[in-house]
Amino acid sequence: MNEHKTQPTEAMFSAIAARYDRCNHLFSLGIDRIWRKRLAQAIALTADESALDICCGTGDMAFALLKYSPVRQVVGIDCSERMIQLAQEKRMLKTPRRWMKDKELRLRVDDAAALRFEDTSFDAATCAFGLRNIPDRAAVFDQMIRALNPGGRIGICEFSLPRRPLLRNVYWAYVSQVMPFLGRVVVGNAEPLRYLARSIHHWHTHVRLEEELAAAGFIEIRPTPLTGGIATLTTAQKPQ
Repeated sequence: MNEHKTQPTEAMFSAIAARYDRCNHLFSLGIDRIWRKRLAQAIALTADESALDICCGTGDMAFALLKYSPVRQVVGIDCSERMIQLAQEKRMLKTPRRWMKDKELRLRVDDAAALRFEDTSFDAATCAFGLRNIPDRAAVFDQMIRALNPGGRIGICEFSLPRRPLLRNVYWAYVSQVMPFLGRVVVGNAEPLRYLARSIHHWHTHVRLEEELAAAGFIEIRPTPLTGGIATLTTAQKPQ
């Protein structure tokens, strides 16, 4: 893997891997499951297609794809070996469920900026709440468009800050002040929550996702605010 780019956040997320889901639920006020469902439905997978989930963490987005769409084959990758281990444990628990019948989830450690897949390997790619942690997004987008079939779709869901000033101020107070306190109480460590708050603020103020996707060659780029703008779902397509 590209160690100089992935190691810092890999170490942090590996350290909190067992409590990662709890962190996401706290940050999203418990509605990140609904956002993942929206993403899974937005890219409109069919049964004979395949999908790649980047920065899959403990597997929640990959499982949402399998649960809320007809797709039968999903591959999840993450730079953290511990995250992949937890996703594999989840897979064992979820395999008996009815919506997992005749479906396959493959999981492996990989670098999103240097994917070990052949060209045109997937019909869709997703990334939920992981893209803002990757320093070299341009490399990730290049890899995504390379790995997609012509006409392939992507869906990206990320935390954002609401546009309405009152809601933005209230949410930012929650994120920057309440969350670190809850991190100490619920997760046992406030620093990962402080990092997440900083990363959300940086994403909101510095990142122009639509422009970056267009520069990578994607078309039909459509951002959709979720829950008042607390998160944003962005879809795009590789040209035919």
